[in-house]
Amino acid sequence: MLRLSKLSTLAFSKVLDVWYQLPQLGRLYMRILSSSFLVLRVDLSNWFFRAIPALSTLFWILLCFLALRKQLPSLWPWAPPFAVGQHDWGHLSVWEWLYLGYSLLAHVCGCMVFQGRLLWSVWRITGQIRLAKEIAKREIKGKHKMSSLPSESGASDEDFSLVPSPRSSSDSTLYSPTLDVLPLKVASLSFADISDAVRHAIVLPSYKEDVNTLRETLLVLASHVLAKTSYDVYLAMEERDSTAKNMAATLIDAFRLSFRSISCSFHPGDIPGEAAGKSSNVSWAARNLGLNYRDSRDRDNCIITIMDSDTHLSSNYFLLLSKHHREDCEPWNNLYVVPIIFDRNSQSVNPLVRAADIFWCGAGLSGVYEGSSVMIPTSVYSIPLVLAEEVGGWDTGPDSIGEDMHMFLKCYFQTKGQLKTKIVYSPASQSNVSSGLKGIRGSIDNMKARYNQALRHMWGSLDSGYALRCGTKALFSRDASSITLSTEPSTDAVFLQALGSSPIPARRTGLPWVRTFLVYHRLYEAHFLPSHITIALVSAIIFTSNVSPEHTNPLLLWSLDVCGYLRLVGFLATALYIALYERYHAVAVNMREEEMQSAGLWTDMQDGFAKRQWVTNWTDYIVLPVNGTLYGTVPALIAQMSHLWTTRLTYTVSAKPPVMSAEDRIALVV
Repeated sequence: MLRLSKLSTLAFSKVLDVWYQLPQLGRLYMRILSSSFLVLRVDLSNWFFRAIPALSTLFWILLCFLALRKQLPSLWPWAPPFAVGQHDWGHLSVWEWLYLGYSLLAHVCGCMVFQGRLLWSVWRITGQIRLAKEIAKREIKGKHKMSSLPSESGASDEDFSLVPSPRSSSDSTLYSPTLDVLPLKVASLSFADISDAVRHAIVLPSYKEDVNTLRETLLVLASHVLAKTSYDVYLAMEERDSTAKNMAATLIDAFRLSFRSISCSFHPGDIPGEAAGKSSNVSWAARNLGLNYRDSRDRDNCIITIMDSDTHLSSNYFLLLSKHHREDCEPWNNLYVVPIIFDRNSQSVNPLVRAADIFWCGAGLSGVYEGSSVMIPTSVYSIPLVLAEEVGGWDTGPDSIGEDMHMFLKCYFQTKGQLKTKIVYSPASQSNVSSGLKGIRGSIDNMKARYNQALRHMWGSLDSGYALRCGTKALFSRDASSITLSTEPSTDAVFLQALGSSPIPARRTGLPWVRTFLVYHRLYEAHFLPSHITIALVSAIIFTSNVSPEHTNPLLLWSLDVCGYLRLVGFLATALYIALYERYHAVAVNMREEEMQSAGLWTDMQDGFAKRQWVTNWTDYIVLPVNGTLYGTVPALIAQMSHLWTTRLTYTVSAKPPVMSAEDRIALVV
């Protein structure tokens, strides 16, 4: 009996202990529940933002069906009957009004606004480059007393490269880089103070690239006037590339005396949360190069230039870059963009690939003109080290696969819209995708490689969701100190620890909403319009093929006719763009060829200057309709629909044209 009493007392005490712990258990349960709900809410929010392009496309398809279904009883027997007398505007449904309005809006944006801006940009850029070239010729032949100026390089009077002369301190007029040009012999004197102060950290990301491609890029950089005094070259290699270490050692040994410094970094491929690609590679290299600029003066005057492994930049690019940086009172707010040009092997690829790259070039050029408040870089750009430090470096997650646009957006939102973009009028030479094979097999491989590249470009529609997240956070967040929202592990702490701090003034609160609206408009053009206009075209073809005009509402019929005319205007504007591109291409390739001749590199690169001719390029105009669908609409739709369930894309390096080494070229001649 005593034993039973003790057991009862023990059981009762345990019950009391549990009873007293119930509030704590309840609070713990509520914390777990709220945490789970928060994680679920964040996941749903991230999914919604990344899927916005896909959801907009699905809604547009649904809207087309709802607006046109009652007009198509032959296709949909369950559609409501359409009375012959229902031709007045009052009988348009809400869906038909939405369809009519958005269809007109999309066609105006895609066929008039974008095309008009593109034509203006290409014409202006070509004019700037042509003017600089003509003025430089007159200066070389003119009144300069070159014999009285010392020549450190011993170059002849013909060995000149076009560079801008500095603006005097007394000149209060607006500086134009194309109106004041001097030969390169004066550059060592004119830019002495600039070249000694500005450091150019040039990042060359590489993964399974051909060593001759990198060697040729480094040869071009080594021929620049500022190479030995201002260029710090960083070979950004991937650790998972088995040939990377030997390749880096070979290149560093060959070019160790050609630059101020040259080094390499090897990005690990097993960092959690990172996605393989250019952005994660550049991020790792930037964190490593930041350790070399701990001194505040070096850090404040260091500019990071990101370029592809096959990009050829002119010496003028870095001279102009240095001048912009030194003359600007707020250089930490600048991001420098450069027009691109595909002028190396365009004549050796089939018309579909060539035209696709011409359109891709146009997409980048459409915002690059004086007065544009939104200039999104394409492949090549430069950013001050202090700005990269402020925003926390390059993101490395799956949503940053479009590294150039993503970095622009990150800088824009992190600086509260104070980011300034400036044009450097020195085109960056790029190569068309090429497998190096000849014949039909080579053409098919090139088309496949270009499609994979287009899919990777369109995968960058994740940046639209990223920008919308940042804008939403800025609109509703009470804390204005940080408005960037990312789904990936933050690299800010690591980056800031590597670089230190810089005396940048405190940012204002809030965003300039007019400019932010323009940012979203550019994203809409890049990620929404290609698929939306094609869907509008398909729906219009189905409708007009099955419904006679007398059974169509007059306002709806009018809108279809107007959209058809706008598409015709867009098609003609695209043809005009290619015609203007002919001039732009000719000026850019001729200037690059002259510079390589002056540098003594023309002999080894004589196959890398693709001249366009009307006789052989007429096919570029013929493939316009097919090209826009194959390399624009189809990859856009596939990328957007894939984002409904994944953000991961297997990153494949675009095939580059093979570069022949000097030894192989000599052996071929022999």
